[in-house]
Amino acid sequence: MKLLDTLILFGSIGFLVIWVDQFIYKSVPFSDTYFWLMLGLGGVMLAMYRRGIQKLKDNQGKKK
Repeated sequence: MKLLDTLILFGSIGFLVIWVDQFIYKSVPFSDTYFWLMLGLGGVMLAMYRRGIQKLKDNQGKKK
């Protein structure tokens, strides 16, 4: 895993932690914390996508 992938993954986990803190513990309305949730989920999906693309590239390199 490259440094950028690691930063994306841990940054998105940090956004999810911020969302949990705001929504559950501080009782901020969901509409005000929605962007933290979407940043976190989007980052996790981006990290998974990048990891999948890297695995495909590795498998294509091994077949040749």
